[in-house]
Amino acid sequence: MFHIINKSLLILIPIFCFIAFSSLSAYWVKAPYDAWRIYEILLLLTTNVLGLHLLFKEKYQIFDEKIRKIIFPLIALLATLVFISAWQADYSPRAFADASLYFLLMSVCLIYTNLFQHYKKITENMLACVAILPMLTLIFLPVAIWDRLQGGIGAWTQSFTNIRMLDDALLPCLFLLWLRIGFLKGSDQLSKPKQWLLKVSLYSISIIYLLSFLFHGARACLLAIITGLILSFIYHKKNKLFDFKLPVLSGLGALSLYVIYHQILPNPIGSTLARTSSSGRLDLWLKALNTWLEHPILGVGGNHFLLQQPYTVIAHPHNIGLKFLSEWGISACLLLGLIVLLYRQVKHKISNVPPILLAGTVAIFVNSMLSGSLLYPVSQITSLCVLAYTLSFCLSLNTAPSDKNSMKYLWMLLIVLFSSILLVVHGQDIICKDCVSIDFEGAPAFWDSGRSLHLEPYIMNNLGNPITNIKL
Repeated sequence: MFHIINKSLLILIPIFCFIAFSSLSAYWVKAPYDAWRIYEILLLLTTNVLGLHLLFKEKYQIFDEKIRKIIFPLIALLATLVFISAWQADYSPRAFADASLYFLLMSVCLIYTNLFQHYKKITENMLACVAILPMLTLIFLPVAIWDRLQGGIGAWTQSFTNIRMLDDALLPCLFLLWLRIGFLKGSDQLSKPKQWLLKVSLYSISIIYLLSFLFHGARACLLAIITGLILSFIYHKKNKLFDFKLPVLSGLGALSLYVIYHQILPNPIGSTLARTSSSGRLDLWLKALNTWLEHPILGVGGNHFLLQQPYTVIAHPHNIGLKFLSEWGISACLLLGLIVLLYRQVKHKISNVPPILLAGTVAIFVNSMLSGSLLYPVSQITSLCVLAYTLSFCLSLNTAPSDKNSMKYLWMLLIVLFSSILLVVHGQDIICKDCVSIDFEGAPAFWDSGRSLHLEPYIMNNLGNPITNIKL
């Protein structure tokens, strides 16, 4: 019974990615982004509820008993501070929902870490599917480039109305592609023509992914990719040529095609790479720091950054660390402490992590410090795949008696609590038919329009414009 449940949970992620990247209108609300958030909520709730038995059995563990004695009071203190911070926020339901979302994401990451360790073959094929599913969107990139050369618009982002959402969701998939696992690995049993076809397909897909970053002027993603590859290359001493051949050669191919395009048509498709401005990031970071200095202990509450003065259209500071610091105060410092403990626990096992996977993990963290990659629903899920798969290489067998492990009971209590909160706050939005989040700016945060707390019925006025109430 549990094996069937576990395998079903592994299928949820590629189904979610298929819906997002295929632009399939398989939802009952108006905006794709809002639909992706609803699907993400359902995925998180389902995985946490059905995956509870994995945490209860806890066959594998990340932290040893010595570290657990430190982590238990840290998590209890962190949860207490988060609840106090959310309670004192101007719009408590907004803050509680934000806290619930991120806790459930972390919990699902741990559950999938165990699932990936239990079912390695299924995991590899599932992650291989996630790696190539962005082609459902990017298959239109060559067509868009040709259309651009003919004087057309040249768009290929489909349901991703914001190009950065696509870039951030694509980044983890690129590293899973370079990892070449599952059916992307190939085997000696394949005939030479099939091996050649697989190799050409991998290089072609990789080049298309990189061209999307280049044409979008995605400096944060490209910097994250380069940083991750360099640091992983320095750390790992073996198999450098084999592991890095695909990214290096496809990178050179993509850059060559990018240069050739601009020799033919100088006008860029998106933003240019050679930009000297921070694209408003410095102002956002300064606002986040000032917000924290004004509320250093409890912060202003989760998902409240966009409501603070000075007013900015952008709904988040484009830095996950500063977002947590400004919104949750010292709770962000405690979370950082837990991450440090996690690193100290697994650092001796990092050599077990494949170089490309390690590079992808570094790239995700670098990108999260420059973008909203850990804020948008699709990029949250694709990033979760890489992070959970990385942690699966750092697990060890649990030898502690199950009845003495109090940590898991606290974690289960928090799962039930935060799941209930998310349902209470957003249960009405999950079942809201033909609804939309809307305000005058449309800056994405939890919903497509970040200031909206709930989805509202989509009503048209006599002029054909949408009417809805902005509710915080």
